[in-house]
Amino acid sequence: MEPDIEISDPIHKRILIHPRERSILDHPYVQRLRHIRQLGFVSWVYPSATHDRFSHSVGTLHVAGTIAEQIFENEEISFLARALSREEKKFLKEIVRLAGLLHDIGHAPFSHTAERVMPLVEKLKLPTDWLANPHERRIATHEDYTALLLTGLAQGPAPALGDDEAEIIASLVHHKKIKIPASWKKRFSPGIETESLHRLARSLVSSDIDADRMDYLLRDSHFAGVVYGQVDIPWLISNLGSVKTNDGYLISISEQGIHALEHYLFARYHMYVQVYMHKTVKCFEHYFARAIEEGETEYRIPADRDDYAALRDSTILEDLFAAAAMHPKSWAGRLMRRAPAKRVARIWDKDEETKKLFAKLERELKQIGVGSFLVTSKRKFLDLPPPSLGTIDVKPQGLFQFGLSTMPLAVVRRQFGISSIAPVGNYSFVLKEYHEDISITDIYILPEDYARKEAEIREIIKKFRVFSELEIEFDEPVGN
Repeated sequence: MEPDIEISDPIHKRILIHPRERSILDHPYVQRLRHIRQLGFVSWVYPSATHDRFSHSVGTLHVAGTIAEQIFENEEISFLARALSREEKKFLKEIVRLAGLLHDIGHAPFSHTAERVMPLVEKLKLPTDWLANPHERRIATHEDYTALLLTGLAQGPAPALGDDEAEIIASLVHHKKIKIPASWKKRFSPGIETESLHRLARSLVSSDIDADRMDYLLRDSHFAGVVYGQVDIPWLISNLGSVKTNDGYLISISEQGIHALEHYLFARYHMYVQVYMHKTVKCFEHYFARAIEEGETEYRIPADRDDYAALRDSTILEDLFAAAAMHPKSWAGRLMRRAPAKRVARIWDKDEETKKLFAKLERELKQIGVGSFLVTSKRKFLDLPPPSLGTIDVKPQGLFQFGLSTMPLAVVRRQFGISSIAPVGNYSFVLKEYHEDISITDIYILPEDYARKEAEIREIIKKFRVFSELEIEFDEPVGN
């Protein structure tokens, strides 16, 4: 029997890879992630944030394994550790680790920006028996390409995955579109609620508190050189468990772990606002999207599995360099000479009001020959269901609500020798009160136009400033 191999990692220090995982890790579909940066244009603002999706995938495998060990083996804190057989636990730990490793396999170069030019999902020719809605017409996502590449891992003379494994992993990482396979249900004894267990298992890879987010918060903040994402992940995981309720199996968290959960969620919030939604990052993503949409580059997303797997960051960047050299004043030209637009406003929430305001501002700026654009960035702060405005009785599904992206979470409290569970909002005033999604709109003016007509622009934009009741205008030096 081959021994485990050990990978040194700056975040988790020591990651053990099992022999079977090593063969999957060496597959070209996984190795391609070495050539796709984790954070795209973030490194153009935070120079050291050049880590790739490969290292993140290995880190996610490690964290997924740690969480799975806690949930499926710690009998003191987890119901499932007591209810499952040894073989069932072994299968779950292996499949969750593999799902962590392969969750990002379908990302394209600069993927989130590039997804807007992906083909229709029907062109990918995914196995129809995998799909929850085989006739759905929509644009493909990177999760669809993950499922497509998983089919490839199960093919060929020496497949890295079995057919059932590929389908199960696809259902865990793309549960919104891939149905629970029959093979999943056959893995467990009759007393196990397989649909509920699937929901819980997928939440370990894709939810609010999942291996993906835990790794990328630590990894991204480390390489960006910021402290926002530094969270005590081992302590948070050590407080997780599982319980059985009338709503099925739920992830639980000990009462003493609530503050670590709050810290984790706010760390994610701060990383989005300070790093992922940085004004220059969002500007460059807009440039890149416009360059693609207006045909300045040859970047196209192929539906063919192997053609897609051949895409790399370097290929796209060379196209952008060529386009910039040919048309320096193009979107590609602005991007490759790193000429960010001038942001004149950042507005929180109020999306519709902002669009109306921008339409008026844009008209006035066009009259003096100035180009402008806006970028709206949205993320959920929390996928946990908000507290009901009424009593517990009016909640649609008991104490805990379920949704495609929701991870139900129960707080376990032990007091005077009696244990109880309750929704997380009952024991965290922060999570009870704060359920606003992150919605930020930045308004930009093209850099060459701002340099040319700064004085006129300043006079125009002043007319659009609205003060709240608690704000007082004050004079500041020109240029701030």
